[in-house]
Amino acid sequence: MRRHRLLPLCALLGVLFAGLLPKLDAQEDLKCQKRWYQTRSIFFTGFNSVLQTLSFEDCAHGLPADIYFLVDSSWSIGQENYEHVRHFLYSLIESMHQVGGDRFKFALVQYNTRPETEFQLNSYATTQEVLAHVKAMSYRGGGTRTGLGLEFLIRTHLSTAAGSRAAEGVAQVVVVLTDGRSQDDVSEPAQVLQLAGVDVFAVGVQDAVESELREMASQPHDIHVFSVDSFLSLRKIIQDLVVGLCGAVTRSWGAPVANEAPMAGGGTAQDSADLVFLIDGSQNVGAANFPFVRDLVLRIIENLDVGRDTVRVALAFYNSSPEIKFYLNSYDSKSSVLEAVKGLTYSGGDDSNLGAALEEVATSLLSQTAGGRADEGVPQMLLVISAGPTTDDTGAGDRALKRAGVITFGLVIGDTATEDLEAVATDKSFVMSALDFRAVADMGEQLLPYIKGVVQRTVIVNTEFTEVLAVGKRDIIFLIDSTMGATLINSIREFIKKFVDTMPIGPDEVQVGIAQFSSSPRLEMDLNTYRSREDLAAALGTIKPRPGQTVNIGAALDFVRTNMLRPDKGSRLQQGVPQVLLLLTSKKSSDSVIEPARALQQMGVLTMAAGSKSADEQELKQIAFADSVVFVLRDFRGMTRNPQPIVNALSTLAGVVVTEIPTEPVVEITTVETQKVVRDIVFLVDGSNYIGSANWPYVRDFIINVVNQLDVRPERVQIGLVQFAQDPRIEFYLNSYSNRQDVVNKISQLRLTGGSVLNTGAAMRHTLSKMFQPSTGSRRRQGVQQVLVLITGGPSQDEIKSVADQLALGGVLTFTVSSGQADSELLRTVAFVPDLAFHESSFSQIPAMAEIIMPKLITVVGDTDISYIPEEIEETVVSGNERDVAFLIDGTDNVRAYFPYVRDFIAKVIEPLDIGIDKVRVAVVQHSERPVPNFYLNTFKTKDEVMRAVNTMTPAGGRSLNTGSALRFMKDTILAGQRGSRAAENVPQYLIVLTGGKSRDSVKESAGALKTGGVVPFGVGVRDADPRQIEAISHNPSFAFNVREFSDLNTVPQKLNTYVSLPKEQLSIVLQQGDAVKRDFVFLLDGSDNTIHGFQEMKLFVKRIVENLSVSMGQDRVSVVQFADNPEVSFYLNSHKTKNDLVNAIQNLRHKGGTHHNIGEALRFVRHSVFTSSLGSRRLEGVPQILILLSSKPSTDNVQSQAFALKEHDIISVGVGVGDASLSELEMIAFKPGFVYKVADFSKLSSILSQLVITVNMHKKNEETVTETSDLVVHKFSFCLYMYHLVDAESKKRDIVFLLDGSDNSRNALPAIREFIRRMAEELVTDEDEVRIAVVLYSDDTSVYFNLKTHRSKKAVIYAVRSLRHKGGRRRNTGAALQYVRNHVFTDSSGSRQLEGVPQILLLLTGGKSNDDVSRAALELKQISVLTIAIGMKNAKQEELQQIALSSTFLFNLPVFGELLSIQPDVAAIVQSKIQIEPRTVVGKMCF
Repeated sequence: MRRHRLLPLCALLGVLFAGLLPKLDAQEDLKCQKRWYQTRSIFFTGFNSVLQTLSFEDCAHGLPADIYFLVDSSWSIGQENYEHVRHFLYSLIESMHQVGGDRFKFALVQYNTRPETEFQLNSYATTQEVLAHVKAMSYRGGGTRTGLGLEFLIRTHLSTAAGSRAAEGVAQVVVVLTDGRSQDDVSEPAQVLQLAGVDVFAVGVQDAVESELREMASQPHDIHVFSVDSFLSLRKIIQDLVVGLCGAVTRSWGAPVANEAPMAGGGTAQDSADLVFLIDGSQNVGAANFPFVRDLVLRIIENLDVGRDTVRVALAFYNSSPEIKFYLNSYDSKSSVLEAVKGLTYSGGDDSNLGAALEEVATSLLSQTAGGRADEGVPQMLLVISAGPTTDDTGAGDRALKRAGVITFGLVIGDTATEDLEAVATDKSFVMSALDFRAVADMGEQLLPYIKGVVQRTVIVNTEFTEVLAVGKRDIIFLIDSTMGATLINSIREFIKKFVDTMPIGPDEVQVGIAQFSSSPRLEMDLNTYRSREDLAAALGTIKPRPGQTVNIGAALDFVRTNMLRPDKGSRLQQGVPQVLLLLTSKKSSDSVIEPARALQQMGVLTMAAGSKSADEQELKQIAFADSVVFVLRDFRGMTRNPQPIVNALSTLAGVVVTEIPTEPVVEITTVETQKVVRDIVFLVDGSNYIGSANWPYVRDFIINVVNQLDVRPERVQIGLVQFAQDPRIEFYLNSYSNRQDVVNKISQLRLTGGSVLNTGAAMRHTLSKMFQPSTGSRRRQGVQQVLVLITGGPSQDEIKSVADQLALGGVLTFTVSSGQADSELLRTVAFVPDLAFHESSFSQIPAMAEIIMPKLITVVGDTDISYIPEEIEETVVSGNERDVAFLIDGTDNVRAYFPYVRDFIAKVIEPLDIGIDKVRVAVVQHSERPVPNFYLNTFKTKDEVMRAVNTMTPAGGRSLNTGSALRFMKDTILAGQRGSRAAENVPQYLIVLTGGKSRDSVKESAGALKTGGVVPFGVGVRDADPRQIEAISHNPSFAFNVREFSDLNTVPQKLNTYVSLPKEQLSIVLQQGDAVKRDFVFLLDGSDNTIHGFQEMKLFVKRIVENLSVSMGQDRVSVVQFADNPEVSFYLNSHKTKNDLVNAIQNLRHKGGTHHNIGEALRFVRHSVFTSSLGSRRLEGVPQILILLSSKPSTDNVQSQAFALKEHDIISVGVGVGDASLSELEMIAFKPGFVYKVADFSKLSSILSQLVITVNMHKKNEETVTETSDLVVHKFSFCLYMYHLVDAESKKRDIVFLLDGSDNSRNALPAIREFIRRMAEELVTDEDEVRIAVVLYSDDTSVYFNLKTHRSKKAVIYAVRSLRHKGGRRRNTGAALQYVRNHVFTDSSGSRQLEGVPQILLLLTGGKSNDDVSRAALELKQISVLTIAIGMKNAKQEELQQIALSSTFLFNLPVFGELLSIQPDVAAIVQSKIQIEPRTVVGKMCF
């Protein structure tokens, strides 16, 4: 390890301590623990004087920081050494306090076998209290689980509730102290900290492992890693650590840091670079000359310090297309890189497409996932070696590299490529020439000084600001996207600070204003707020990151125009002073920017636009007044490295934007009589994969274009919207929003639901029954025209014509707008009249259709009798039972950006309720540190009043949650008689608690008081809420709901309504049942002519099964469907709520009849039209879906694909055959072969009854024992694995087969695949033969590279993987390859241990669609319990991957090969997770 790099200030400290340290050394023979306080006082007598130079002026430039200590207290330290640790911590904290004051907050965790918190950031108000705690800390002892300690720190300390100020942009710093090798893995939690932007220092004592310290510590390691040989020596690193911590805080805020101390030889303490060789592999070089080029590359690499932390090397060829040979992170040592280069062979090709290769380098080879370190400040170089002119345009690739700050060198062989390389090189002097190939070998001597110069920072591309000597008057406004995160916001703040330092700031010179925005804009300073450079620079601290998922740039531009470009706000536009606006954003706008940008241009504003990450370049061009002032950056941190282009534009632009106007203006005054439009319009929008994320913006733009032409307000036009795929989802009702802007904002934020199933008919039926009702805003009864606009891109998979007729009979005017694979002819029959059906072949044309549809949308009226309202669409309102419903919601600042989701959640819960002073009463209270009522149970008397109050709520604000005290407030105040509660009248009392964070106080006692007081509480947790607190609040675990994001809240209201709407009697039953078993059963009965004489026995069979179930809406639900020629529903899952009603319905069944026996069609029907949420299915809630098929003869249609689809949707099928039923057919349909029963005739059905009942009730009987072992849990994932034998749940044994696409089209994937497998092996394989690995390649045919028993050591596996070569082949026969591995690799002879119960795992890596069928082979792999993980890249098809993977949890689809390495940790986590292999029984939620 290199010597620690010291900043110049440290050198000063060393000089001042020169005379002091010998005194300390002389005392080392004393017992440190006895004399420590005396020694410490002597030490700091000298040290304090030095620290005064750091205090408040220099250390972190006055910036705050949160500093966390993670301290090893394992047995290996011992009591005596622990005293040294305690003294070290005391001195370090005291030193940091002396230089940082109260700006620095401290937290401390001790860890051994398990971690424990000593104190949090907010535990103590003063540092003296912290020091007193450290002084009194006790030694614990135990193992050394550093990884667990890091995870504990992340989970319990790095949160707002624990005192973290990360959300305010405050630096987060962790100091880890350990004395030995960790007994668990540290890499994953260390990576989490790195990705979160936390600065980590690692301090190792005695036996600490340096590689482990480096793995935990931040870069550069020479200032983040400290190693000492004894605990007594810890005090010697305090001064270095103090300065290092100050520097880390400074860097995290983007403030200037002192220069690095130079080392001998002119380098620095961290010589590093990323170097990419891009070699002409076309016929310009030729096979005979290629060795000359290869030798040059070898000579350059041999002269560099190649390594993971020094110089990283990647290499690619280019001809007609780029071909990546290895990435920057493929090899960690020079010898490995040299071996890879020696193995290169000439590729050949007619074309020489350098432009495409440059783009590939910019997007794939230099990215972080490929090993690029630009974000760490490591310089990136590209050396292009060319022997001929390029055959494509290099402009785009060149611009991409220059935007990324890549330093490009060129080597020309001959003279035909000189012009091309000079165009792409960073400087013309960076291009070298060799007369011919024999002279190439000598070019290394010319190239190496440049390459080493970049590595050692002696060759630097100038990125410093230059002094602007003369700048004319100008008003400059910075408009900043606040959602970018702390790191990027800090970089922008530093850019503005440096820019301001070069400007003559003043009221008569340059003025600066700043605004930030997310979904709404926020003023930071007006143009005339600060009149001097010093005041302005000091105020830049107000620029801070703020949470948000979407940005509305259009609204932000309008805000600048209307609120900042005004004379009273400092604008000098009317005096002719140039008005310059610089937009900085990392996202595409969720609203339209065209009109706001045009309005600014018409004012004469010079608008510039800079974007990074997800910003849309075309949108930036629409905003900017000229393309030359559009800046697309890879990362805003690059602004500080290369600021000149933007600075030049800001400081030199002059004049105004001139828009064309007539030379002789003619003013015409025209009086237009506007038409009064009064309509209720509901958009029913296809959110399936048929639309897809690529086309979703076109659909959104169409709706917005329509809405923008309407007068949206309660007395004119009202808008509602439903999104659908397999199931419908209400986004907002007709009365949710009362103005156009709110509607547009909501539409802009819509996200595609996704899904491959499209049940248009069910969605239309749901819309008819839920949206066109008075309670949701419909004015049908007042004679207002009701309009439905159906927008779809795919074919409906259920019946829609009859539903369209119901809509027409109900007076609803249906329009259809379609594209893609939608059936335009069918939609003409769905529309109210054919002329109201609009179809475009391309989705891109959909937005323009708004102009075409508009005239008819606002004028056409239906000619049906709208007084006729079909029974099935009458409004269904919960009535007949009084209840009091109170909401306690999180009103803190943390949920401010997500508050519209909270309002929407409340509205959806109360929408079905029959609200009135004598019916259902509603109250809403917000809480943070204290509760704040919005309204009480007796405040409003009508539903309209309540909805209006909910829709106008704003967050109360606050920094933290005291939910416990808020619950007491709800019991004592809100749910009290004087505030409208009717508990004394025995009216049910409901409380719905929603929080987005963890409560600081205890909720258990106050929640218990509510429950014993007769209140039924529900808990809803989002984001950082503690699931344990949510469960403690709730009446029972079934009443607790947790979702990941606020946008997911829309999945909860329907579940809540199931309970809130129950009559009092049924509620009592549900509360007694608690967390009861829930299942949805569908009986699919053979109703053909063949069963007419056995139908009574069939009914009796179904009835007896039902009698053994716990039937209720909160437990088991039952549906019956008959089939013959076609399927027919007897009743749905939500038709009958009690067992008596259900038994009566079964007794009243009538035989259907029919000559055919179409089981396949029946299976499709129940999957699409019965197992759906709108008809009572609870599949989305994780309730098991069970299908019991009873058949009497073979199917007359194909069942294979539908049987497979049932399994894919986790529907558990049981087959019961009578008489001539096909046993093989039933086994194909059944979830497992053992789920098939066969009897000779109907009278024998009773013989299998008890066996079948035991099977379906197995879950109930074994719940306690099996639910603990039924789920395979992987971090955020939860899923089930179906196998036959039980193995030790803690076993690490795995048999893993990598099946690799070796076809020609996937050639470029090989380096990434090779590195992916190497990393997997590095992480998984041990020398104890726990994990076995096989590698199989396929294209036209399949071949084994090595099987499961070939290599038994990690070293052997990795060596074999590094030698892996591309297979080649024109076809990609994935199906045949899957069949091959099933028959020839997952076998005992090939090393498989399946018979021993070892999990069998297949990882398929493919780059495109298969040329053969994959479904049968994929199914057979599942049947033999192989867990298949499907990884698709580039041109792979999502539908095919879904067929192959065990479930969607095991599916990854990547746009480019280079992203493969980014998912490796996730794949490794899945493979390493606990895998339990169970007997074939009904267990857990979904496993059999």
